[in-house]
Amino acid sequence: MRAGTMRRTMVALATAGILLLSTASTFAVSASSGTMTITASTTLAEDHVGGILIETDGVTLDCAGHTVSGPDAGDLNGGISVHWATGVTVRNCVVSGFDVNGIYSTGSAGLRLEKNTVVSNDDAGVWLEGLSGGAVVANRLINNGDNGVVLYTARRVRVEKNVAKNNTSVGILLFGTTGSVVNSNTASGNATGYSVGSSSGNVFTNNAASGSSGPGFWLLEGSHRNVMRANTSSHNANFGFLLDGADSSTVVGNTAKGNEADGFMVSGTTAGVFRGNKSVANQSGGFVFQGSSRLRVEHNVAKDNGPNGGNAFAFQGSSHLRIKDNVAKGSPWACFELYDGTHDATLVGNKASGCGAGFDISAGAHGNTLRGNTANDNNHGGAPGNGFSLYDTSANVLTGNTAKGNNNGFLLGPRADANKLTRNTANANDSFGFVAVDGTSNNAFIGNTAYGNDRSHSDCFDAADGGAGNVWTHNHFGTTSGI
Repeated sequence: MRAGTMRRTMVALATAGILLLSTASTFAVSASSGTMTITASTTLAEDHVGGILIETDGVTLDCAGHTVSGPDAGDLNGGISVHWATGVTVRNCVVSGFDVNGIYSTGSAGLRLEKNTVVSNDDAGVWLEGLSGGAVVANRLINNGDNGVVLYTARRVRVEKNVAKNNTSVGILLFGTTGSVVNSNTASGNATGYSVGSSSGNVFTNNAASGSSGPGFWLLEGSHRNVMRANTSSHNANFGFLLDGADSSTVVGNTAKGNEADGFMVSGTTAGVFRGNKSVANQSGGFVFQGSSRLRVEHNVAKDNGPNGGNAFAFQGSSHLRIKDNVAKGSPWACFELYDGTHDATLVGNKASGCGAGFDISAGAHGNTLRGNTANDNNHGGAPGNGFSLYDTSANVLTGNTAKGNNNGFLLGPRADANKLTRNTANANDSFGFVAVDGTSNNAFIGNTAYGNDRSHSDCFDAADGGAGNVWTHNHFGTTSGI
């Protein structure tokens, strides 16, 4: 967005070329050019060339499908400008070709923009600064040189059923805005579909983003307590949903599909809920959480993500997460990956199948708890994958998990130290049920069960230990050789 546009406010009108309309009731107006000032409810009878200014409370401008065109808007910041007025309605206008914004408002309240087409203006299609209350409904914002719709330092505005298409920057942008609702809009072919900066307490529902060169939905640092519900982000050239420092977000029931990066990328975000979302067939990961903490990640589905390499769920350098009842299928890397120091995460009741591996804990991840999770048939592309793998990690607790039909059920690799595995089950895996390789130490295996492993090998067992100082007690193994 252009800095000059952001801070423009009401300006004095040039006296030359101004047409004043000031009767007490609505009437039809014919006008050809110049700056038109509306002081009573007005219906245009023909196209108008030049800007239109409204500074009077309670008036309606109905263009009746006629065009208000530029490039010259006089001293106005928009083809149609509303300054410091309350209860104004602008509808049925085609606003095109201005070298400023298509429709602009500053300091107004209760403004309603409906069924306008704002196309090919140099700046934003609609720029609303300091607006309190009001609605932007069923407008078309197309091919504008900046954003489609901008709410700048606005409050309690409803943006609904608009189409923002092929604008140079963001389809619908909120900056410094609070308490607003963005519902049932369509953004396609913009640089970013929807963007939220330094804005809090807003709700996005049932919106669609597609064909963006950047993310479909982007919540930036300083945007807190926003709600994203039942939105769809598909076939964008970047992330489906990107949250960057967007604390206390509620992200529920959204779908990311066919995007060229991750379906959901969450970075540097504290607190918040991610529930019931779907990430399907994105080129990279399904759900990726980096440097985040105190999140609840529950009942989400990640399927067939990462054809060029990616995890269904990845947790990097994050902490104090609750990861519960998620379903992951068909990613070439791990269904669930905890790495780069991720700690104090709790994974409960998650299901991993058909991935390159089930659950991987590695690269300094520590102090995590995995309870009641299932890893079955992780052999993506025919390559053998393990159910649960621990490498370069310590002090994790795995209890009551099940691994079936994988390569190894539970594998402790080099530098896996002081982990505790209790009451887990590994049956019918291709190699070992439970195995600790050379370079592991001081791990405890207590009360685990393994039967019928070594399905495709002749030298593997239900359990084996090649490490040092590991403890095995009260386990139930069909073949115990190697311990």
